[in-house]
Amino acid sequence: MSVPRWIRIAVPACALAAGGCVLSWAGAAAGVTPSVLPAPQVKVGKAQTDLCPTAAVTQALADQGVTLEAKSPGIVVDSDGRRCVRLPISKGEFALDLSKGSVPADGGIVFRKAGGRSVSFTDVVFDFGSHRANGTAAADGAKAGRAPRQSVELFSFAFDVGKTKVDLAKGAAEGAAALSLGTAGHNALQDAFGTSPLPSQGTVFDATAGGDVAQAARALSRALLP
Repeated sequence: MSVPRWIRIAVPACALAAGGCVLSWAGAAAGVTPSVLPAPQVKVGKAQTDLCPTAAVTQALADQGVTLEAKSPGIVVDSDGRRCVRLPISKGEFALDLSKGSVPADGGIVFRKAGGRSVSFTDVVFDFGSHRANGTAAADGAKAGRAPRQSVELFSFAFDVGKTKVDLAKGAAEGAAALSLGTAGHNALQDAFGTSPLPSQGTVFDATAGGDVAQAARALSRALLP
């Protein structure tokens, strides 16, 4: 039986890495031969993602009198002086090469305008295959009235592969991505506020994530079996 190419690359790297086997998600992908063996699946345990508005978006929110809030169990955190929303993650699965996967986040993001009107983005699911974050946009307040909830493409995203890696020995992962506002997400904000406080093009949130992927080592072990 021939040994798949990604294993021939991964095993020596694991043996030489100080403090454990550290595989860059993008680096591992470069050694994978999908026709021989699919990339191992990584199961997410306890994790979180921080969504931080860019400097331009922070200014735009302030100019329009919109405050960024979090829907429980999400919380608002300060990251290098930026007001960010932290969403917990407790499940999900993705391929080690980031080619596919689905990771849902709990809680949500709330955009609240002076006067009480607000729009909430909840039930967010990051789909690695399509590079989309889909979820529910709900408007509340005087202008929104009883507007129905709708499932929309809230964001699209692109990974920062240089900051995205899995440590198989420690069962930990970290990553980063740039989020752009989806068309339907833009429309939900515009319908509620008259004009969207977020631009329809370009990065609106810098996202970072990290947490427990305890199943990753076992997934790799199964892949190594004959």
